[in-house]
Amino acid sequence: MLSNYEKLDSYQNELILNLNSSENRSFENNSLFGSSREFSLLSIDKHLVFTIFTTIIIGALVLLTAIGNLFVMIAIWNDRYLRIPQNYLIFSLAFADLMVSCTVMPMGALYVFKGEWTLGTVLCDVWTSLDVLCCTASILHLLAIAVDRYWSVTNVDYIHKRSPFRILTLIAFTWIVAIIVSIPPIFGWKDDNFEHRVLIAKLCIPSQHIGYQIFATFATFYGPVTIILLLYWRIYQAR
Repeated sequence: MLSNYEKLDSYQNELILNLNSSENRSFENNSLFGSSREFSLLSIDKHLVFTIFTTIIIGALVLLTAIGNLFVMIAIWNDRYLRIPQNYLIFSLAFADLMVSCTVMPMGALYVFKGEWTLGTVLCDVWTSLDVLCCTASILHLLAIAVDRYWSVTNVDYIHKRSPFRILTLIAFTWIVAIIVSIPPIFGWKDDNFEHRVLIAKLCIPSQHIGYQIFATFATFYGPVTIILLLYWRIYQAR
């Protein structure tokens, strides 16, 4: 049998051990909570810095693109020495790029900022169609400029026949083709997953219908680029 003193001493030792164990668990819990909170704050800070940095870069690109193309248009419009038929193509090209900076890039910046598409199917259709329209118009204007230069080099009479009407007709043809390429998805040439992709997956990209993809990529990139390369090769040979 233990004496009363021995029992009391044993009880005190157990109490001290329990207190130490509780303090250790409390310290560990506080450490884990503190580490988790610090990690969360660090993640938020990194995301905030990335968002601010991306917004500044995209905003600067939008502003510079708009100002640069606007200056080109103003220069051609105001200077009578620059207001010649062949520069009408440059003016129209600058207008197409100005449309990109004023309509396509701001909505694209919002899309990047949010990380998902939240504007619905109608605006997704409008945005992607404007994107295809402006980009197609830009590429086709480069093709029109190449055609104009090719005719100037290979046909001496063309320089004298290069009238505003001819160039404006070429510009009109360029915009008509760009419109024809860009509007089919609005009238239903879409893949079956379009609404699910926009409303559920929150993604907004041009129509993924295989037929439209073949048509659009050939009309807006492979076809024009191939012809441009051939024309400049012929211009190089003619010199």
